[in-house]
Amino acid sequence: MRISSRAISTLAVTLFISLLSPFSADASAPAKFVFTGSGYGHGVGMSQYGAKGMAMESATSAMILSHFYPGTSLLPGDDTQLIRVNVGHKQRDASLTIKSESGTVTLIRGRFLINRPVPESAVVGSYSGDITISMTSIAGKIEITRSSKLAKFSSLEPDDDWTIRWESETVVTLRTAARNYLLKYGQLNLKRVANDVGPGEMEITTTLRLGDQYLYGLGEVPSSWPEAALDAQAIAARTFALSKLPSIRKACDCHIYSTIRDQNFVGFGKESEPFYGIRWRNAVDRTRNQVIFFEGKPIQSFFFSSSGGMTQNVKDVWGGKLAYLVNRPDTWSVNVAINPRYAKWRREVSQAVMAKAFELKDLVRYQILERSITGSLLKIRGIDSEGREKILTGEQFRSRVALPSTWINLSGVTADGEPEREPPSEQVIEICLDLFRFSQQRRE
Repeated sequence: MRISSRAISTLAVTLFISLLSPFSADASAPAKFVFTGSGYGHGVGMSQYGAKGMAMESATSAMILSHFYPGTSLLPGDDTQLIRVNVGHKQRDASLTIKSESGTVTLIRGRFLINRPVPESAVVGSYSGDITISMTSIAGKIEITRSSKLAKFSSLEPDDDWTIRWESETVVTLRTAARNYLLKYGQLNLKRVANDVGPGEMEITTTLRLGDQYLYGLGEVPSSWPEAALDAQAIAARTFALSKLPSIRKACDCHIYSTIRDQNFVGFGKESEPFYGIRWRNAVDRTRNQVIFFEGKPIQSFFFSSSGGMTQNVKDVWGGKLAYLVNRPDTWSVNVAINPRYAKWRREVSQAVMAKAFELKDLVRYQILERSITGSLLKIRGIDSEGREKILTGEQFRSRVALPSTWINLSGVTADGEPEREPPSEQVIEICLDLFRFSQQRRE
């Protein structure tokens, strides 16, 4: 009898779910839930620990990129454009500090693009020494105050927009409620954002040259990593940034966010790291103008920390289809010697967090409904003590309960934090994965 690839795939899914989905006839809500798994991040595109592992095996940056973005081309591309980076999203308060040895800062009323001349009437003043400029969204405007141990300043009328510039060798510290930045390049723009209640908020952006000033400040991977991994990261980051041009996103008054929502921009602190900072700067310079293209355009070069052994197909995570964002082997991510922190992980999630994630009264149990060919979670159902149910996608669940990834190898649900039963052996899990792979080969 000939068994169809569909039947094999169904068998594999059923076996996975039966092994990895907890169940209980007890209607009481447990105190905590236990999850173990592998990997960190969404799983789409280039695995950063995969790139590190390949580099340790002497792969070049071009080999790394062609592996994780199949069918693409590495070609020269223009990266001299300016890019506007949001460094303070929906902020109420922020401050900018300059120390006496750092140079001069100029405060300008209104909004002026970088490198554009400013009329003298708009310049409030230029300041040096130990000074702090505080920015507060209040009464529908942005209020600026200046303070120093050595001088007193008069108050300023609030305004909708402000521009702050500094000399080329000046280094300033921007502090927001979310994070702090050391900034050397570019300028700051403050824009008032109205809301329905309260004093409003502001968007804080910095505008930089993409190809060097922006990329120098990306803190995506340790600068101590192998050169090929750093080069691959620099090229992927450059390509991702180019894919965000030229449109300004209204929600952030920017091309790109400074957080992992897009790319982790930390500013001058990255290249000024003791000893290692120059290695990242050299990677950016070494790969200047190198861009990943597909069908004539820079690709959406997503990347993430590490996977559960194989990267995700974009359609399984966010929907849609991109020929270069497909499943790719990534055994390096589950190698403890390469990825000691996330090759294997264990997390305990409280009853309150689980119930809130599913938007239910409480959570008695859950069922894993669907997994991808990589073994990552695609759909999960939560059930409360009154029998009500809610289904979440794997990404929704990961985000809401703060799990490192959707590669959940073992899950348990107990009152004392211990697993309900022994996990399936590695051999049994490998059988499941082999069935998945075999079914895919038959389809091809």
